[in-house]
Amino acid sequence: GHSPAVVTGKPIDLGGSLGREAATGLGVVFATEAWLAENGKAVSDQTFAIQGFGNVGTWAAKAIFERGGKVVAVSDITGAIKNPNGIDIIALLKHKETNPNLTEFQGADTMDPNEVLVHECDVLIPCALGGVLNKENAADVKAKLIVEAANHPTDPDADEILSKKGVTILPDIYANA
Repeated sequence: GHSPAVVTGKPIDLGGSLGREAATGLGVVFATEAWLAENGKAVSDQTFAIQGFGNVGTWAAKAIFERGGKVVAVSDITGAIKNPNGIDIIALLKHKETNPNLTEFQGADTMDPNEVLVHECDVLIPCALGGVLNKENAADVKAKLIVEAANHPTDPDADEILSKKGVTILPDIYANA
């Protein structure tokens, strides 16, 4: 029979949710805004690095850009780019409509994809894979706030290292819900 309550990712016609595509990325930004506000800051005062410019990362980047935040680095499966003055996310999204290769975007310089996680920024948003922050790279993280958009991107060793460095982590169970 038809049991729409037990299937995730349903089309609207079969009982799916309006806004589902944007929901996780926007939720990440709402969680970030709440933490920043509680600490006397705003998105517009921050720089961001986004690892994983897929569905969650693109929606988060777009919302950050629209709120005046500066996205200085992004990566996806095709590579990584950076611009210390901020990447024009709207132009990047238009580029991605016709060219899936992130590194061919003209508004930024290419970089090593592994460097996005340790790039100079205020807020790091890992959006792609679990375990990307680990004992090998945690000591090099420069962000003071990590917002876990991916499921379990910070492993226990990295969590301990980052905690000792005074880095705040908004956990995935809150940030990507």
